[in-house]
Amino acid sequence: MQELDLQSHGLPVTIMAPDSAIIQEKDYNFMRDITIKKGDQFFIQIFEFEAPKQDAAGEKLRQLTAVKEDPFFREVIKEEDQGFIFSKMADSTTMDYDFRYVRILGEKELIFQTGLVGSFSLEDVRLMYNAVK
Repeated sequence: MQELDLQSHGLPVTIMAPDSAIIQEKDYNFMRDITIKKGDQFFIQIFEFEAPKQDAAGEKLRQLTAVKEDPFFREVIKEEDQGFIFSKMADSTTMDYDFRYVRILGEKELIFQTGLVGSFSLEDVRLMYNAVK
């Protein structure tokens, strides 16, 4: 893992990522979607929105509420002021893990999570969660 500066993608943020991670960016006008991926075990998705409230703790609670309403949600593994790790059961045999971490940067709100495609172990998710803190 090494420092990855995302300034060239318009984010004044540095995270930890594997060497040669691939960064992709999509702009949907109302939000941007930046992904950092290396192999099947490291896939971080960052959603960037306007942040009228500038309240990271409040947004974390909104994210937690939404996650808990998902029928596949199982339990919160770790919870902190700006983020949390949780488990979900995609089917009767597969436990999967995910996280949310919220940062406010000026007028922008960043929501970090695992990539939308893939299945991640608790170890993978802990590594990604700690990489964005």
